[in-house]
Amino acid sequence: MNIKLNHREIARQLDRSAGKLERGTLDELRLARQHALQYQRVAPSFRPNRDGVLFGHLQLSRRALSWGVAALVATVLLANLAFQHHVHERNHGNIDIAILTDEMPVDVYVD
Repeated sequence: MNIKLNHREIARQLDRSAGKLERGTLDELRLARQHALQYQRVAPSFRPNRDGVLFGHLQLSRRALSWGVAALVATVLLANLAFQHHVHERNHGNIDIAILTDEMPVDVYVD
């Protein structure tokens, strides 16, 4: 099905079909649409402007946004540092246990 749809043609067809509906049906459809829009949740918008970034109803300046990004990067780096420290300590613990239980090969002690 290689049918190219033209949005203006579709709109004309829908308008023509809506013109054939009874007045009561159109009123019911209009009420249903208004009812649905009343309960629709609006997603927060994220749009940049010249003063900063507008996120929903919260205005963030470029400086505040840059501090937020810097804090996020610092948090990721500190978490990585803590993880690497934990892994490093765990590796030394295995070697210490092997030395204390005499399970190290002789090659470790000979230079």
